[in-house]
Amino acid sequence: MAKLEEKEISKKIIFEGRLLKVRVDTVKLQSGVEATREVVEHPGAVAVIAITQDDELVLVRQFRQPAGEVLIEIPAGVPEKNEAGEAAARRELEEETGYYAKNIKKVWAGYSSPGYSSEVIQFFLATDMNLMKQHPDEDEFVEVELVDIDACLDLLKTGQINDNKTMIGILIADLARKGEL
Repeated sequence: MAKLEEKEISKKIIFEGRLLKVRVDTVKLQSGVEATREVVEHPGAVAVIAITQDDELVLVRQFRQPAGEVLIEIPAGVPEKNEAGEAAARRELEEETGYYAKNIKKVWAGYSSPGYSSEVIQFFLATDMNLMKQHPDEDEFVEVELVDIDACLDLLKTGQINDNKTMIGILIADLARKGEL
């Protein structure tokens, strides 16, 4: 069986923004042929599966420019420089929703779209929460909604939730409430 690797020949940054970099890599394939790969460099993100004592997920609705529509999502965001994942998850949950979680733990991590992006999302399960005060970033407009986990599963099945991290979060929440996590 052939080795499933590509040898990097060169990298060229073609865009560098506040959050993202876009580069074009030249690679040599196992066949010896050269090819290009377009890569979006992303610093990574955290996503919070916040479950209330009533088995509801804390969700946010917000307009997403790339999608061109309002999406229903679990709270999420990008860690600040040198900020640990758990601290970022706590901060994002409180900023976006006003909830403070007494218990929070990392339960999973995975690539969001490894065909073109380096982004890894860390998923945190948050429980035993108190409602404090929401304080979103000045460029962030979100509505908080508490939705029963079974209703979330129905929203997922009917395509009303179409954000991948939220889909994963709902499935993790279902496993957590069944004691399978």
